[in-house]
Amino acid sequence: MSIENFEKIYNKTYKDVLKYIIAHCSNLEDVNDIVQDTYVSLYKTLKKNKSIELENDQAFIKGIAKNVLKRYYRFKYKEKNNIEIFENEELQLEANIDIELEFITKDNVLHIWQTLNNKDLRIAKIFYLYYGLDMKITDIAKELNLTESATKNYIYRTIKELKNSIKEREKNA
Repeated sequence: MSIENFEKIYNKTYKDVLKYIIAHCSNLEDVNDIVQDTYVSLYKTLKKNKSIELENDQAFIKGIAKNVLKRYYRFKYKEKNNIEIFENEELQLEANIDIELEFITKDNVLHIWQTLNNKDLRIAKIFYLYYGLDMKITDIAKELNLTESATKNYIYRTIKELKNSIKEREKNA
């Protein structure tokens, strides 16, 4: 198996695998580690079985991702229900996330992540997929097994709550 072949598969599947992992992980802080472990497993599998022919790259890699997710949480976390979404209080919102530019300050970004941390994990995933990966509401709904209207409601209600919360903070400052 050549490096070029692996890179071709990686480039072809990365975005879908990332969406799959975000939709199925229990902690958004773990996404990068799980993606990395998934592609390391793929590389090892392809290197070990040089004659392997992948008829469906996506399905094969999602199968690997599913196993990596199970293994990752089995060993890393004993109590899945007590997982924090964001462990790092200094987490910065990525530059490509644009909720509304006039509200984005370092303090407000931290406040947004803290607010999302206190909400249902589903809402944090929706925000990550919508603002971080620029996914369409229809695709997010399919990925998370929600209706489109529920997905829209989560986004718009949370945005309204965030705006009101930020305005209230600025009023009290």
